[in-house]
Amino acid sequence: MSVLDRATFRRLVLLPPACLLLTSCMAQGGAVGAVATGHFSARHQFPVVMISWCGDSPPARIDLTAEDHGWRLSTTRDFPGHELEVDLAAPGEDWNITDTDGAATYRVVPASPDTEYTLGVTSAAALDSDTEHDIAALNFDTELLAADDGVYVGTDEGGEGTLMRAGEFPPEC
Repeated sequence: MSVLDRATFRRLVLLPPACLLLTSCMAQGGAVGAVATGHFSARHQFPVVMISWCGDSPPARIDLTAEDHGWRLSTTRDFPGHELEVDLAAPGEDWNITDTDGAATYRVVPASPDTEYTLGVTSAAALDSDTEHDIAALNFDTELLAADDGVYVGTDEGGEGTLMRAGEFPPEC
């Protein structure tokens, strides 16, 4: 076996453990739930969202976008555990809020009750790899949240939410 073959062989032997280490740090899906209060006032403000993640990497960013505007909430700290609640109308000091152009924003308010929003949650590990919404994504409008009672849940597969009772959140990983 030549020197070049041995060097290549050593690198190939180390490749599977390195890949395993990298994938164990990534988020492995999760869920995001928008709380539907069934109250008419829900049409005029964004909901509290519940986030649950399955991997080792906590949420680092929440994107809330519509066709013509949007906001980005970026964490100011790491969150312990595997569940988190965020009031999108008043996220608090754990989050920096910007618009989609990067300008600082201090209020997050829906344009109208029937404007459809996409809520996407991205893990800290995914930010390094330019992957978006690896924890979960959900499409909703505030009119829907005012009409129902429970939690609209979206997963890492995205798409329309599924209504479930609040006590059933989070779904299993």
